Amino acid sequence: MKHRDIVLEGREAPQRTARVELADMLSTDGSRADDAMVVASELIANAIRHAGGAVLMRIEVYEFGSALGVVDRAPDTRALPASPSNSSTEFADLATNGRGLFLVHTLASTWTVEQITDGKIVIAVLTGAGSR
Repeated sequence: MKHRDIVLEGREAPQRTARVELADMLSTDGSRADDAMVVASELIANAIRHAGGAVLMRIEVYEFGSALGVVDRAPDTRALPASPSNSSTEFADLATNGRGLFLVHTLASTWTVEQITDGKIVIAVLTGAGSR
């Protein structure tokens, strides 16, 4: 297992920082590296928009895939839907929010949110190609 914590708090471009670190960590796992980049960007964007910013990103790379966790300081875990969706079929009625978590839900094998001491961590797991 490879593990890395990346401090995002105070960074001018936290998503770029995360993508650079992910590229380094996942350089040998091209099968899901692009998906991991999208998932990390969406989780960080969500933390910026709804929780005052991302504090830290945790990357864990295993033989079977990777786990990405984004920590923010907002403690409310109920703000994240268990299964995000947009069931509208009319373009004018499409939700303007929630697409990021829909992407995470679609690309990750599983994801969860856990309350921690000073906020919460949203964790997305991406398993190897074809095992979603």
